[in-house]
Amino acid sequence: MKFAVLPAAGKSSRMGRPKLALPLGERTILEHVIAALRQAAIEHILVVIGPHVAELAVLAESAGTYVYSVATPTTGMRETVEHGLRWLEQRFQPQPDDAWLLAPADHPALDASVVPQLESAYTAHPQFSIVIPTYRGRRGHPTLFAWKHVAALRAYPAELGLNTYVRQHAAETLEVPVDSASVLWDMDTPEDYQWLRQNGPWSRTKPP
Repeated sequence: MKFAVLPAAGKSSRMGRPKLALPLGERTILEHVIAALRQAAIEHILVVIGPHVAELAVLAESAGTYVYSVATPTTGMRETVEHGLRWLEQRFQPQPDDAWLLAPADHPALDASVVPQLESAYTAHPQFSIVIPTYRGRRGHPTLFAWKHVAALRAYPAELGLNTYVRQHAAETLEVPVDSASVLWDMDTPEDYQWLRQNGPWSRTKPP
């Protein structure tokens, strides 16, 4: 089975307003990410939202995903992701070699073609259990994990984030160069939003 967790419980503090419901072309930010994952044939997509963004539930469910709403605001992405992983674990009982994608919901230009590249690398190189796309040497998203990392994350020190976890598992991590610069395009500020409106795949012009 293939899973994706979309952490969508952030407070958008740098944006100054809830960002995932903002429009880009004919879809919202969140809907673009979901559409890419569905195009990539991910079986089970879970969007994890916080109580302050309850309106995202309607968007996510209408796009065909599962939604889990945490009762209280989370302290960061890792906590949000762990809520989602626990929900998936209880519902589907994944096996250790099943794969799950961490797909931040503020990456609206997520390229569906990147996902099968990660899956192929994961299958071809079983000695690696974390697979990350890179563009010109820079790491991007989404990141693929073997399900066995769920238990390890749960036991990991609470004050440390997902990036630190990945860095400390360098021997198990495979970087996969891709041709899509969009693996680097997140959206944290109003300037990011305006840039994506003008340069993303929903616009007429694209960056080189």
